[in-house]
Amino acid sequence: MRTLTLVRRVAPLILLLVVLAVLTVRAAEQLDNQDTYFHLRFGHELLGEWSLRDPGSVSSFATADWVPTQWLPQITMAAVEDRAGLAGVAWLSGLAFLALALTLYVVARRRVEPLAAAPLTALALVASSSGLSARPQVLSYLLVAVTATAWLAAARSGRTPWWLVPLTWVWACCHGMWPVGLAIGGVAVLATALRPDRRWDRVARGAAVVALSGLATLVTPVGPRLLGAVVAVDERREFFSEWGRPDPGDPRLLALLALLLVAAAALAWRGTDGPRGPRTLRGLRESPDLTALGLLVLAGGCTVASGRTVPVAAALLVPVAATALHRHLGDRPAWTRLEQVVVLGGVALALPVLAAVVPHTADEPPARPAWTDPALAALPAGTPVLNDWNLGGWLMWRHPQLDPVMHGYGDTFTVEELRRNTDILALRPGWRTLVRETGVSYALVRPRSPLGRALVDDEGWRVLHRSPDLVLLKPPPGWM
Repeated sequence: MRTLTLVRRVAPLILLLVVLAVLTVRAAEQLDNQDTYFHLRFGHELLGEWSLRDPGSVSSFATADWVPTQWLPQITMAAVEDRAGLAGVAWLSGLAFLALALTLYVVARRRVEPLAAAPLTALALVASSSGLSARPQVLSYLLVAVTATAWLAAARSGRTPWWLVPLTWVWACCHGMWPVGLAIGGVAVLATALRPDRRWDRVARGAAVVALSGLATLVTPVGPRLLGAVVAVDERREFFSEWGRPDPGDPRLLALLALLLVAAAALAWRGTDGPRGPRTLRGLRESPDLTALGLLVLAGGCTVASGRTVPVAAALLVPVAATALHRHLGDRPAWTRLEQVVVLGGVALALPVLAAVVPHTADEPPARPAWTDPALAALPAGTPVLNDWNLGGWLMWRHPQLDPVMHGYGDTFTVEELRRNTDILALRPGWRTLVRETGVSYALVRPRSPLGRALVDDEGWRVLHRSPDLVLLKPPPGWM
C-alpha cells in the first residue's frame, strides 16, 4: 500500500518534469517558424512610426485597410530582440510554453489529483504541439483554459466572474482568438439558463459579463475596427492551410481524441444500481454538468473546424475533463510540499537553463546559402522581389529595404491580392500576366518549386545565384 501511494504521488510529477524538459528543449531550437519573423518586423514597425489605428504596410503588394490584432506581443517580441537578439525571442517563446504547461496543470489540479492532472496536461500539450512556436497564438491557448475554468467554477459556486472583462481586454490586445472567450461565456450562460434550478439573476449577471467583455474589445488602443479585423479573417481562410480541416492522419490528433473520450465518458457515466443498492462513489448519481457538457460540444466543434483550432480544443478539454473526472474521483487532495517544489521548481529551473542555452542554439535564423545576404543587401531600396510565400516572413525581417510580393500575414492583403499570390504560385492560367503586372525586378524562389522551375526552364529567367534550396533570378530583357 505504501508503494502504491508513493507511485501515485511521484509518478505524475515525473511525467510533468518530462513535459517541462521537452518544452524547454523545443524552445531552445532555432526559430524556424516563418511567421515568427513577420511578427518581429511588425513589432519593430509598431515601435517606430506605425500607428495602431492606422498602420502601414511592409509591401506595396499588400494594400488592405487593416489594424493590428496581435500588437502587444509583437511589440514585446521586437523589444526583446532589440536587447537580446533572436536568443531572447526564443527564451520568451519558452516562457510562453512553460506558462501554458503550468496553467494547464493548475487548471486540472483545481479539480483532480496529480495522477489525473499530469496526464491531462501532457495529452493537451501533445495535441497542441502544431501550434507551439514563437507566435502570439500560444497566449490564446492559455487564456482559453483560464476562461473555461472560470466559467466552470462560476457554475459550481454561483459567483460571477467579472474579472473576465479586463482579461478579455488584454486578450484582445494579444491575439485575434479572443472571440473564443466570448463563445465560452455564451455556452456557460446558456447552460445556466437551462438548469432546472436556474436563477435568472445569475443568468443575467453571466450575460452581462459576456456583453461587457465584448464591449471591452472595442476600447483597446486599436479601437472598434478590431471587430471588423477578426470578422475579415473568415473570408481569407481559403488561402491558408492551417485554417483548413485537420489532417485525419496526424498522429497528434490521437492525443486530442483521448482527451475527448475521457471527458465524454466521465460526463456520460452516471453509474448503475447494484444488488446492494446505489453505487457509493461520490458524484455518480448527480445530474450532468451542463456547462461542462456545453464546453465539450464546443471543443468538439473546434476539433473538426480547422487545424488552427485543434490546440484551442485541447486547452478547452483540460478543465472540462478535470471537472468531469471530479464527479468520480471526489475531492482533490491538497498540494503537498513535494508537489509544490517539483512543479514550481521545475519551471523556475527551466527558465535559467533556457537562458543559458539559447545564445548557442537560437541566436541565428535558419541557415541560408552564403550568397543570400550579400546579394539581397546589394539590391536598391524598394526593389520589388517575387518570392515564395513561405520566404516572405524571413525576407521582410532580414532585408526590410526590399518590397516582397507576398508574405504570411494575410490581414494586410486584400482577397484579390491573396488570390493573385496563390494563382502565381500554382501557375494557374494567367499567372505570367500577374507576374508582369507586379513589375518585379528579381525573384527569390525555391528552384524545385513549380514557380521556380517555370521561370527558369520555360520562361528563361536568368540565374544570378543558385543553391539546392534557393535561387535568385532576373527576368530576361523584354520579358516584363
